[in-house]
Amino acid sequence: MDVTPSRSGFLDRFWSMPWQAKLIAFILLPIAIIFGGTLLLDQFNFSVGTRTGTMDKLSKKGIICWTVEGQLALRNFARSSELRANRDQIDNTFYFSVPDKEVQKQLEAVDPGSTITLEYKQKLFALDWPLPLLCVRRTQFEITGVRVGQVTPPDDLTVGRSPPRTP
Repeated sequence: MDVTPSRSGFLDRFWSMPWQAKLIAFILLPIAIIFGGTLLLDQFNFSVGTRTGTMDKLSKKGIICWTVEGQLALRNFARSSELRANRDQIDNTFYFSVPDKEVQKQLEAVDPGSTITLEYKQKLFALDWPLPLLCVRRTQFEITGVRVGQVTPPDDLTVGRSPPRTP
């Protein structure tokens, strides 16, 4: 008696499909894997923390995909030049994105010159593809909370007076 295995497996059914259905499956399957993998990876935080400084800029950016982006000028930012291999300037600007509308309203209400502390979640990558669910931020940093400090006046700014003369 000849025993042959049953040929009703998934691959047999796939190869018996018309060529148009196979072509669509070969095109849609990688797109679905990339889209799903991106959404899955976006659920994880790389780091969580706070940054304190003075808000430099808050704006809406985009053509198809509009996001709210901002810059925070970090105060008292200094590092030794020995830490840098090629002695480049270190930027003391913290670039962030604001996907939450409530946090955006809090940031818009901040007085210029105020010291603020931003609570953030750092993601693995920016997520600004012009597709539904993938147009969230242009930076890795999502702002989740805002704490406002006091207004700090600029250092050594005297208006209308000239500095004293020394003999």
